[in-house]
Amino acid sequence: MKSTLVVVLCVAVVVLANRLPESEKVKLAIAHAECQADPKTRCDENLLRNLGANANNAQVGIHMLCMSQKEGLQKANGELDRDFIRKAIELVSDDKSKVDEHLQRCAVKKESPEKTAVDLVLCFVQNGIPYYYKL
Repeated sequence: MKSTLVVVLCVAVVVLANRLPESEKVKLAIAHAECQADPKTRCDENLLRNLGANANNAQVGIHMLCMSQKEGLQKANGELDRDFIRKAIELVSDDKSKVDEHLQRCAVKKESPEKTAVDLVLCFVQNGIPYYYKL
């Protein structure tokens, strides 16, 4: 019985981890590489791996804004692209009825474009929306 439960849980984790289509994973990886290649937007990946603890780090914010703009989540002026964010959430959502709820919760303009970018990804992580680059 225990082994069956373990197998079911492992399968569930793999299925959830694979909700992001390969083409989107590649797009996010390219955005990350481009942001890391620019000395102005480069960030220590150890800081990014622990985003929650480093959410107020200036360089983390700069990098996350770069990522968010390259991914299409934020426009060049830093404003959120709510239409794109909705599509991103729909792409990875198991429960389409919660897309609007997630959009309202996560697509929130903060005091700066950098803070907006960081908080958007943190909200995605906290709400099981796997539309972000995983190091």
